[in-house]
Amino acid sequence: MEGNAPRSLSLDYAMAISCLTIVTGFFIDAWAHGHVPIETFLTPYHGFIYLGMLAILGTLAAQYVRGRRLGFRGIHAFPKPYHLALVGIPIFLIAAPSDAAWHAIFGLEEGVDALLSPTHQMMGLAILFLASAPIRSALAARDSGTPPKGFREQLPIAIALAAWLGLIHFGTAYAFIPAADRGNAPPPISPLHATYFTAIALSYYKSSLGVLVVIFQSALYAGFALFLSAQFRSAFGMLTVILLLGNTLNAIPFTNATPLLATTILCSLVAGLLGDAWIARSDPHPARPGAYRTLAVIVPLSYFACYLLVTDLRSGLWWDVHFRLGVLLWSAAVGMGLSLLTTRARRV
Repeated sequence: MEGNAPRSLSLDYAMAISCLTIVTGFFIDAWAHGHVPIETFLTPYHGFIYLGMLAILGTLAAQYVRGRRLGFRGIHAFPKPYHLALVGIPIFLIAAPSDAAWHAIFGLEEGVDALLSPTHQMMGLAILFLASAPIRSALAARDSGTPPKGFREQLPIAIALAAWLGLIHFGTAYAFIPAADRGNAPPPISPLHATYFTAIALSYYKSSLGVLVVIFQSALYAGFALFLSAQFRSAFGMLTVILLLGNTLNAIPFTNATPLLATTILCSLVAGLLGDAWIARSDPHPARPGAYRTLAVIVPLSYFACYLLVTDLRSGLWWDVHFRLGVLLWSAAVGMGLSLLTTRARRV
């Protein structure tokens, strides 16, 4: 039979959930490295990652059987949007044994080394490809004139995008929290003290790092919101699911403090719900530039305004009023800039 197997919403759900399971396994393993003595590659935390991959392989095998029964052969037993995503399978099958060999040669990574390990990045790339399948499936349905509508049909998109966001957070976990709470304040600067220049250096370092974290995270949140609103008439709650799942996965192993975890969850809810409310009210997309740019400002600005407010109430801020207002303006400016970069190109 010519062509490819038809799109299946159940396939999109299975792929999205399986990919999110693997990303969750990455964070479980990261938590274990910070809380449990690990001296071997074979751990139950790694097992969770491979359980997710087995779920993906089982899902693809079931789809292949289904496609064959419909008369399709080879790669055509899968919907066309899945063809590129399947590149993730050989990448993962190369990365997994390579990771074991890497550990045998160089030992187990700790700290930032684990985030930058080449074999870990290869596994992340594999999941990036695989998690693209439900997104590409929905885009293909949209282009064919049958866009996914409503929360149920669009939820696989949100789960897959949350897996993407989690992957990005995992690789850049050192740039997740701005550390604006008073407990992270640099030592006071005293001109007559022997540590004067050290204090200046630490203050400059912590200040600049906090600003860079806000800029980077603002670009992430605005970027995901803009992609969602530009490609689909998003159902209410989609952006909230993306931010809540993607951010919470990262916060659980890396915050190591329940108040900070709760802060992350609350800020994700606030930014997601405000963004979803604006999407429902204004249908922002590049052809509606005013609403589109407003969305790009609302999401990161509300997230970090919530972060500063909750942190100040909980433990106090070491950032002064100039710093606080400055980073909020940065978050808004980054979102606005991304919206300008992603407006429609000229037709000729």
